[in-house]
Amino acid sequence: MKNIIFLILTLISHIGASFFFAKPRFHKVVTAVIWLTYGGVFLILDPEVMLISYFVPFFLHMALFFITTKGRPIEKGFLFLSYATAYTCFTTLFNIFDYWIDNIVLEIIICILLMGVLQVILYTLLLPSFNKVAASIRNGWGMFYAVVISFLSLFVVQTLLALNFSLTMGQSIIFLLTVFAFCVTYIALFSGMKNIVRLSREKQKSLHTDLLQAQVDAQALEAQLVRQNRHDMRFHYQALMTLAKSGEIDKIVDYIELQSESLEATTTERFCENETVNNVLKVFKQKAIDKNVSMDIRAAVKPDVSVPSPTLVTVVANVLENALHGAIESKVENPTISVSIKHKSGRLVITCENTC
Repeated sequence: MKNIIFLILTLISHIGASFFFAKPRFHKVVTAVIWLTYGGVFLILDPEVMLISYFVPFFLHMALFFITTKGRPIEKGFLFLSYATAYTCFTTLFNIFDYWIDNIVLEIIICILLMGVLQVILYTLLLPSFNKVAASIRNGWGMFYAVVISFLSLFVVQTLLALNFSLTMGQSIIFLLTVFAFCVTYIALFSGMKNIVRLSREKQKSLHTDLLQAQVDAQALEAQLVRQNRHDMRFHYQALMTLAKSGEIDKIVDYIELQSESLEATTTERFCENETVNNVLKVFKQKAIDKNVSMDIRAAVKPDVSVPSPTLVTVVANVLENALHGAIESKVENPTISVSIKHKSGRLVITCENTC
């Protein structure tokens, strides 16, 4: 009876994980039917058969989880292994209570409570923390996988020992200490993830702040130039009028050419038609000048691109910042950076090289 109840609770837990641990690929009814069919097969099997009661469901569950959900495989894999580790941990806890307690009613109550606690941990602690940080993590998943696989292996071994050999108080204490270590490690793991995301966001904020400051400085400079040109305009008119009255056409032409060259020299540099990319390039062009790094820029970016401006700023700025650091650290006599940004086959292609 207790085994049937445990399997039913397990099936409900598995269905819930497929609904909420990742985005369902199919309609909820279809997903539920798939998992109910899967669970129905194992409800009629002998739960005492070890290879059937754990390892076969594990791999079938993993296959069904990937089939019935969508999203980045690396995220889904970590979530599945985390779920499998937590589930295995609570399965072993149930087996320990089953070994030390003879009252079937109490065992059923404990089973229900354990499954309830498992769901609370999964859906109020693990999943929200994971969702906050997963999208911002592109590298370093190997460390996370190593942690969860290590604990999963420990719990599987301890589950096998709990089911096949007589449990001692020492073994039970070792298992509880392993559970404690698992919880502490996961807390540290997600704290590390949050720190990575926080540093990444702070870096992005810094880049956006630099860009905004560059825009403000550029607008202030242009406004100053406009005011200066307006102030000087009446003197230019007077000079031209004097030359015109005296019929000195050649001098008028020379004067206009001189003023045109002066105007071009005071016009702020522009790299491409896209304002976002142009402003980022201006920021890093100035940074390169300040660091005595020559920067060759070839940019042909359309005014409207499909990439959102914040993302475009982050990508281009990160590329240029890394290139600038690399050029400076190369310690060569004349550090240089060459950057090309253009459209090719419907994509925006960024190529950056430096003396590093």
